[in-house]
Amino acid sequence: MKKLLLTLLVAVSALTANAQIYVGGEVGLWRNNKAETTDFTIQPEVGYNLSDHWAIGLNIGYAHSYKEGSSVNGFIAMPYARYTYYEWGIVNLFLDGGFGFNTYKHQDADEANNAWQVGISPGLSVKVAKNLSFVAHLGFLGYRDSDSDLPAGNASVSAFGDDGFGFRLSGNDVRFGLYYNF
Repeated sequence: MKKLLLTLLVAVSALTANAQIYVGGEVGLWRNNKAETTDFTIQPEVGYNLSDHWAIGLNIGYAHSYKEGSSVNGFIAMPYARYTYYEWGIVNLFLDGGFGFNTYKHQDADEANNAWQVGISPGLSVKVAKNLSFVAHLGFLGYRDSDSDLPAGNASVSAFGDDGFGFRLSGNDVRFGLYYNF
């Protein structure tokens, strides 16, 4: 038992000693006065740099949407692999490829709806301080599907937008965040 604990301690120390881990996330709040809707999301993220070009991570989040007495709550999970293909000083360009799952439930519904996506999100990272980076995701290329049965005009927190496949650059596909690198 002592050997196992000592081995685990050495492994964790080795992983964290090389500044390989990053944490951060994204937060969003949107109010549309004309449509009388309010949307809120919080998506913390943790990742591990495998090398100078490859990283793996997990984005987990909560979303809430409200419209005229109707609300929807959702959960988001998006594991990914990140490939950094270009570095220029403090700026890095990368591609996040992975799978995303979103489950959300309308307050009056008996069952939850599910949505998922598989694809690539291009992005950039700007190192603003020694351990702090500003990150932006700028689109999506891939496939999205959902089993939504919400009536048109109701609040919805499907984190992935419309069903289908292709490339899309819309307000739903542009995200900003901050990462702290250990």
